[in-house]
Amino acid sequence: MSTISSSRPSAARTTAAASSAPTLPTGTLSKGAKGPAVQQLQSALVKLGHMTQAQMNTGPGIFGPQTEASLKKYQAANKLTADGVFGPKTRAEMLKDLTPARPAPTPSKPSGVTAPPAGLERGSTGAAVKQLQSALVKLGHLSQAQMNTGPGIYGPATEAAVKSFQSQWKLGVDGEYGPKTKAAMDKALAGQKPPTSTPTTPNTPTGSVKKPDMKWVPSANFSSRGGADIDAIVLHHTASNNEAGDLATLTKKGTDVSAHYLIGQDGTIYHLVDDKMAAWHAGVSTLHGDKSPSVNARSLGIEITNDGSGKTPFTEAQYKALEKLVPYLAKTYDVPMKNILGHKDVAPGRKVDPASNFNWDRIRRATDAVI
Repeated sequence: MSTISSSRPSAARTTAAASSAPTLPTGTLSKGAKGPAVQQLQSALVKLGHMTQAQMNTGPGIFGPQTEASLKKYQAANKLTADGVFGPKTRAEMLKDLTPARPAPTPSKPSGVTAPPAGLERGSTGAAVKQLQSALVKLGHLSQAQMNTGPGIYGPATEAAVKSFQSQWKLGVDGEYGPKTKAAMDKALAGQKPPTSTPTTPNTPTGSVKKPDMKWVPSANFSSRGGADIDAIVLHHTASNNEAGDLATLTKKGTDVSAHYLIGQDGTIYHLVDDKMAAWHAGVSTLHGDKSPSVNARSLGIEITNDGSGKTPFTEAQYKALEKLVPYLAKTYDVPMKNILGHKDVAPGRKVDPASNFNWDRIRRATDAVI
């Protein structure tokens, strides 16, 4: 979101959590328009979190300054031309955002995919490897596109996917498909959930920096760091003021987007991905021009619930949370100040977050005091 950004699809969007999508008007609308079509547009903007019900109630069915401003905010957040005119491109984007997600399959039903016999490792080939890859795709640790690049070949992508699965199931992370990994995969394919435990973030204070309070809400979207060390912290805005929606997008299997942390508007710190794993937040990006290792592999991603309009303030509670979390992570992982960046710094021209009204000075002062 950042618009929340992903290492899988390079441009992810804020997804509305809705059971049914409002009807959208079919024609072009702009400031001065009136009628039911305008009211349909306003309802959609409310649903997407870019307009409040109270704002709509001041002029239902009237395309005035408030509706125009809300539409511009939506367009900017979704990388459209922010002209305040509701046309075909804006309508198409809204339809995508408002289309309800398909319900997840019932875990108790057989998946139709089974785990192969144990005894596979990098370099293995054949039908058993393809069976393993199909299981990893089913469980969300390997994409179909990745499998298609080498079906039946146990290469780097398959090894990374096995490591991701092993980490999720609290196994030894060696990338080899042995008896313990097979036993866990059998359970996963039968619908059992992985064991839960406190994620890896050092609990002991580092120097004078204490670990801030946080809630563990595990995401299904992560992968191996491939041996890369953490040397960067990347901040994002979610392009939404809907904290619950942000949590769902960042944790739900199949969205292909995540971050290590989410900062809610009330300052709650949600820990979503174990620090030792790579979250999918940076997309196509570089760190000071370096493409390898990837930014996802070498960084910690922090999303902040905010619509990114540049007008909605980041809350005082969010700043206070960041003034604790960022210095703690920087001290713990020895991240230099030059590598504490925004998404727009690692993906210039493609991303704009965090928004221009974000107060970087507060975060840098707090961090500079401890590193």
